[in-house]
Amino acid sequence: MRSALRPLIAALSGAAVCAAVLFGKGILSAENARETVRILSDAFTVPGLLLLLCGLFVWILRQGTFSGMGYAFRKIYLALRSEKYREEHKESYSEYRERRLSRKRPFLFLIITGAAFLVPGIAFAIAYFFV
Repeated sequence: MRSALRPLIAALSGAAVCAAVLFGKGILSAENARETVRILSDAFTVPGLLLLLCGLFVWILRQGTFSGMGYAFRKIYLALRSEKYREEHKESYSEYRERRLSRKRPFLFLIITGAAFLVPGIAFAIAYFFV
């Protein structure tokens, strides 16, 4: 159930962005077919790129790219807490990194959903030049 919910929410979010771009650019008042195809291209490309880039960002996070910054902010946060709290939550950078990287954040559904929006966007962009 939970694994099917994530792609559904991503697809609904993409559809909402797509609808916002469609009606924000005035699809109903488009004067000709060329303008309609341009608006459709924009409407599918924007959510496609957003979802695809979010998926790639999660992938970058899973590689541990920002672990050093997270550890530094955690140390600052711990410095502001009581001595007892600091002793209870004391860990080295290697322990912190291992703990953070052991969490699995799914991201493939974002890339797939983004590609599903991006493909029609590219097709409409190609059609725009031939209309």
